Amino acid sequence: MKKFLLMAAGLMLGIVALHAQGTNYGIKSGHLKYETQTSGGMQYNEVWFDDFGKLRKQYDKTPMEGMGLYQTEVLFRDGKSYTQAWFDDAKTGEAKMTESGDGLDLLDPTDAYLKEMKVEKLGTEEIFGKPCTIYTFKTKSILRTVTYKVWVWQGITLKMETKGALGANNSQMVTLFEEDVKIPASTFDLPPVIN
Repeated sequence: MKKFLLMAAGLMLGIVALHAQGTNYGIKSGHLKYETQTSGGMQYNEVWFDDFGKLRKQYDKTPMEGMGLYQTEVLFRDGKSYTQAWFDDAKTGEAKMTESGDGLDLLDPTDAYLKEMKVEKLGTEEIFGKPCTIYTFKTKSILRTVTYKVWVWQGITLKMETKGALGANNSQMVTLFEEDVKIPASTFDLPPVIN
């Protein structure tokens, strides 16, 4: 049960981080790496995007003491997300497909949009040499409410802090950002087997 909960928490953090990005970016393509400090340890994230964010892929790896390396890939394209998860090198090639919303559009939001989406603008701060706007918002589920604080540049989240129930707090920071780079089209290929 503990293993399942850790996997679900890691997967949800990765999906939420990528979903929070939205689909409208101010630059055509990019490659980012993040380090995320979770309540259970470190998680490492890598993101590729193209077509101003309409194509996005995130790879996460989470070392889990006594269980190995837990890995996930989440691909967003055509309004759907495709998720694969596996331990160590036991990738099966099968992926779960779900419908996906557009996420928050924080490229240049109007005050009316922020109010409608229940997002509060807090100010600005420079992160990784980029002038970021800081936003905060909450998500609610049956089990808990999570508060997000995100630092956004050109619609792209460069830093994120989350606070949840029972001390489930996480802090994510960009460690590499390459902008307007050539991303191979194969990066966004659909998984070969989809459930």
